[in-house]
Amino acid sequence: MMKNVIVTGANGFIGSTLVNNLLKNGVKVVAIDISFAAPRIPDCDKVVKLEVGLDEIEKLKSLIPTGEYDAMYHLAWAGVNGPSKADPTVQLNNIQLGINCAQLCKAIGVKKLLCAGTVAEQAVHSLPNLSQTSGGMMYGVAKHCAHLMLEDYCKNIGLQFVWMQFSNIYGVGNKTGNLVSYTLGELLKGNEATFGPAAQPYDFIYVDDLLEAVYRLGASETKQACYYIGSGSPRILKEYLLKIGELAVMQDKVGIGIRPDDGIKYDFTMFDITPLKEAIGDYVSTPFEEGIKKTINWLKEQ
Repeated sequence: MMKNVIVTGANGFIGSTLVNNLLKNGVKVVAIDISFAAPRIPDCDKVVKLEVGLDEIEKLKSLIPTGEYDAMYHLAWAGVNGPSKADPTVQLNNIQLGINCAQLCKAIGVKKLLCAGTVAEQAVHSLPNLSQTSGGMMYGVAKHCAHLMLEDYCKNIGLQFVWMQFSNIYGVGNKTGNLVSYTLGELLKGNEATFGPAAQPYDFIYVDDLLEAVYRLGASETKQACYYIGSGSPRILKEYLLKIGELAVMQDKVGIGIRPDDGIKYDFTMFDITPLKEAIGDYVSTPFEEGIKKTINWLKEQ
């Protein structure tokens, strides 16, 4: 069982949900973010909040309470939406901040570094066949680079490392504008949500299931340096989108084939959770339909 952990990006959607889950499990947390102005995590004796950038490692060394830390969850990442998603300067800095976290872990004796990756990394395999890319490609490339550099660096400094490749996340609390967030946001306003052909395999995971896996990866002995965290039940994207439309009672507003194909290819093998289940056991408890219903009900209450 973990007793003390550090979480970066602690006031974001995933970070704050993770912190609250850790607190429920009796884990003390050092929560790091650039701002807690709109706090999503409680003020209590089990949380130390540090408003410090990850470029200030020496300052963090002095502010983090002395003790034994079981893990650092590095979730902070600038430029996940908007124009900065395609900005190489922003994305390169993210990679450096990841290395900073590894250096910090080594300096203060954190046992394991767990970093948030993304299924968008898989898009890099399509890059040689594309003449033009979307902004999301730069983000995926940067995450892929961060994974490789951090795995290499951590092996060389003797730091346990896990790259957690997140599937597409949805659920209560998510207003990030990612695929499910965008789709439901448009449909519930009565607007058409538009997509490409949506003929590729895809995967979505409910936030609570994702964070159950994230918690267990920190608490468990892990043999691999990378685990994909998904639902275990991928489908063709079109099927997911039509189901969202059906559950929102707005199926006629799901505009499949309106946008051009982005040329990125996925296959079902990319969404295999077998290695993860072998490491931490079954962690998925929310079927897609149930998770979407919960999310719709929450959005309607906002």
